Amino acid sequence: MASEPMKTSDVFGIQREVPHNYVARPAVDDVFVESLTRDKHIIVYGSSKQGKTSLRKYNLVPTDYISVTCSNTASLGQLHSAILKEAGYTIEQSTTRTVTGDTKINARISGEVNLGVVKFGSHVESADGAADTTSKIEVALELDPTDVNDIIRALEEIGFDKFIVLEDFHYLPTETQEAFSVALKAFHEQSRITFVIVGV
Repeated sequence: MASEPMKTSDVFGIQREVPHNYVARPAVDDVFVESLTRDKHIIVYGSSKQGKTSLRKYNLVPTDYISVTCSNTASLGQLHSAILKEAGYTIEQSTTRTVTGDTKINARISGEVNLGVVKFGSHVESADGAADTTSKIEVALELDPTDVNDIIRALEEIGFDKFIVLEDFHYLPTETQEAFSVALKAFHEQSRITFVIVGV
């Protein structure tokens, strides 16, 4: 069967989606997929325009992850807040301060989820009163956005079970990269959350 002809621009150059000429490589793609099953953070690195993002897009189903693009001005608190936003939370500034003097955030999420157990801090309404039916849930938390423990608690509160992809990690200020590398240890030891970090 003859394949459909393509434009040169569909195959060559910079693409937003996985290019049509993407070739899976066992030494890269198979190792990446195998690593996804190991409950360890994954770092994908290489020179610019080498296919790091295509590797992720080709091998991960969009419903299996959330993606945050890092900014060159983001602090640790802003990075954590961006992760919570992508997970579905609405973030608002609080009037409360942390012990270091930073402003806390209010994180809210609501929606319909299938609940087996009502979690702490959640407000649940159910039409028929059954605990394991689809129910409306609202979670409202006041968090210190720089405290990894608060971020883990917020994600666990909603049963978050996807990969978190951080694109362009190298754009973050060095101070933020170093602070987040410490947070990664806590994410690994205190939760089942796995990060895929993409950077030069």
